[in-house]
Amino acid sequence: MAHRQHWLIRFTDELMTLTDDLTQEQAAEFVRRVYQAGHEAGVAEAAEEHRRDGE
Repeated sequence: MAHRQHWLIRFTDELMTLTDDLTQEQAAEFVRRVYQAGHEAGVAEAAEEHRRDGE
């Protein structure tokens, strides 16, 4: 079975290859914030779709 890398490590590593001026901690915090914002937007969008379907 292939080993899957945790999403935070994977995207932090990818971000760090794109820029030279971020520490690992800064990159990880940015990835966490983007993930959280995307999650919240997805939940809000699903709630809005559910509300519209109920009208």
